Amino acid sequence: MPAVHEAREIVVNVYYSQEARGFWAESPDLNGLAASGDTRAEVEQEARWAAETIYEYQGRGEPPNLVFRDAKISEE
Repeated sequence: MPAVHEAREIVVNVYYSQEARGFWAESPDLNGLAASGDTRAEVEQEARWAAETIYEYQGRGEPPNLVFRDAKISEE
């Protein structure tokens, strides 16, 4: 019986800054993933590209699915 591989999902937190009038993203699941863009669609596209680049550089094959979540800037 062939092995079944579960597709792992990588959470990507997407932030919006009114002051900067733009979006940025980071992932607690994939070290080094960071992206920015003027629109939500642009930051998601950049995050996908970053994940692909990280996986390719590390020789890990195809990256898992990215799950984009709205996040708020924590005020400390």
